[in-house]
Amino acid sequence: MHEETPTNCLSLNDQVMYALSHARGYADIFDWIEPDRERAKHVKEQGIVDDFVQALHRDASPYVRIESCEPPLPDCQLIDAIGRKIGVEVTELVAEDMIKWNKRKSNSYRFKEYSRDGLLIAAAERLTTKNEKLQAARATIIAEHLEKIIVILHCDEPGLIQRPAFCREAFSSRNFPRFNGIDEAYLLLPCPRKKHWHDTEAEFCQLVPILLPVKS
Repeated sequence: MHEETPTNCLSLNDQVMYALSHARGYADIFDWIEPDRERAKHVKEQGIVDDFVQALHRDASPYVRIESCEPPLPDCQLIDAIGRKIGVEVTELVAEDMIKWNKRKSNSYRFKEYSRDGLLIAAAERLTTKNEKLQAARATIIAEHLEKIIVILHCDEPGLIQRPAFCREAFSSRNFPRFNGIDEAYLLLPCPRKKHWHDTEAEFCQLVPILLPVKS
């Protein structure tokens, strides 16, 4: 069986080449790629949660650290200075058919053009799936003393990253169903100037609240 070399054993050049050779090539600015897939998952999720906190609070974050969680808990937890904890579940809004299309080298580049209803349906599907997971973990979440649960839909769709106003209008026009496992939800779009995940010259990510009914 072939075993991949751990990232910390690779040179910087090899790490870059590995990431480039494994990149999916579509709407992937939030991706983190390295041979250790479990570590890559945690790095990616914590990075997205950090982007979310910076977009929401700028330089006045009430949280002192971000920690990864083990299933069935949400992906991460935010912890403030006095130990209060918020669970954060991370998921992606992306057109899977466009990933498959753009993977084929013989195909010309395409991206999904979202209508208002298309965006709403895609967001509702992701929230429904995550709500089912979070409801199933309700007892564990209570035992962990998580004060609330936030779901982040990160999205690098080319047809949406320049249109935060369109996304806000779409979400404000729709009454989502009540999700008893979710307190708050947000769409997280990259800064339109951002070229890669570690582009420190770019501004904050764009954050679009998804208005949800109050939990029963």
